[in-house]
Amino acid sequence: MRTVKWSALLSGFCAFALVMGVFTSSAHAIVTTERGSSILAFPKVLATATQDTIIQIANTSNNMVHARCFYVNAAPDSFGEPQWQVTDFQIWLTKQQPTSWQASSGRFVNLNDSCEIEGGIYQPTPECAGAGLDPGAIPPLPEGFTGELKCIEVDISNNPIGGNHLKGEATIKSAGLGGAYDTAKYNALGILGTEIAGETGNELLLNQPSDTEDVIGQYNACPNRLIVNHVSELSTDPTVLHAGRGGTCSNAANGVTSTIARNAGTCMSHADCCDAGDDACVAQENCDNAPAVGLDGDGNVISTVSANLTELTLIPCSQDFENPFTSVSENAVTVQFLSYNEFEQSLSFSTTVECWKKFFMFQLDAPNDPTRSQFSFSVLGSQGVKTVITPADAQAGGVLGVAGILRSDSDGTQARTLMNIHMEGDRWSESGGEVVDRIILSGQ
Repeated sequence: MRTVKWSALLSGFCAFALVMGVFTSSAHAIVTTERGSSILAFPKVLATATQDTIIQIANTSNNMVHARCFYVNAAPDSFGEPQWQVTDFQIWLTKQQPTSWQASSGRFVNLNDSCEIEGGIYQPTPECAGAGLDPGAIPPLPEGFTGELKCIEVDISNNPIGGNHLKGEATIKSAGLGGAYDTAKYNALGILGTEIAGETGNELLLNQPSDTEDVIGQYNACPNRLIVNHVSELSTDPTVLHAGRGGTCSNAANGVTSTIARNAGTCMSHADCCDAGDDACVAQENCDNAPAVGLDGDGNVISTVSANLTELTLIPCSQDFENPFTSVSENAVTVQFLSYNEFEQSLSFSTTVECWKKFFMFQLDAPNDPTRSQFSFSVLGSQGVKTVITPADAQAGGVLGVAGILRSDSDGTQARTLMNIHMEGDRWSESGGEVVDRIILSGQ
């Protein structure tokens, strides 16, 4: 993995500002999506031909805040292997200052950019995206970037501190049919620091347990398990189905739409098109526009009809930005998926997360035929699913992530949502203090 360094070309204001003292706030030992934190993790950042990401970071304090940030590019290289390329940069935020940038274009220092035109009207032009106080030079991402972003709060000398002053959000814009765009948003994952954060220099220890307010470690320990409440693969969103935008029953012989079948003629499978109360389906009864997924030769999803798909993006809590190639192998985590349907029936599967992994649930066990996946509606037999994600090895580190739902109707129109994942427990306590996740920053 190569490391690309960017100098923080600070604006004149930031370059000559007097830095006020930094005060450390007390920290509850849970990974948060709502409070100011000392480490921000954006698990899902995309800058591709069809998707782009807007990053927003705010300083929640009345003091100037400095942060070191690291992009990790997991896009495949010319040999089909993940690049694991790290690009780092620095940002300054004045008191209570929010800032934002578009991942594909970055943000350069320009004291003259403005949204104002003649008459005092504000125009949403490309120049307007960089208006306001510049936080420093932020590099543009190469097209095809798929990966993550981490930002760590540091002092004026770039020493890590537990200030807990950073809060963030990411908005992903995706191109849709007919030139339309769809947006989805999630909160950055915040890891709170304690008053002893940074005492080991660039090696940040995530070893503050969740069951005490006493300061034991430097930063919050990573969660012991992630819990995702979602829908089964290849089911239809109930709102889409009831609006008549999903599958509908018809008779193959005459094309007549049935309204007396179960669910008033709406369907997700052939069995739904039996007459109400009749368990003996006849062959000519069809479910038109039943849930379906189109795949290309590499198994990538290129189209969906009347279908829900759940996508997960996971990253290990531990990461070494100083020796990134070592980090890929040493910090890889094998995670166990235990899923329950509405009848409390369970199924399990596992996968390994190296530096970054994004996948639809069906790709875990049936990447070439979603209908055969354990996570599909036809196999689970229900729409509601609860999935618990836990490291398979008791001595392994934790993982963080974000979930998303891809919904579509009978016309193939898609809509995406992103959501933060519920977290429970912590790896430090679960292992009796044996497991300590750590983030190692590169030399300055």
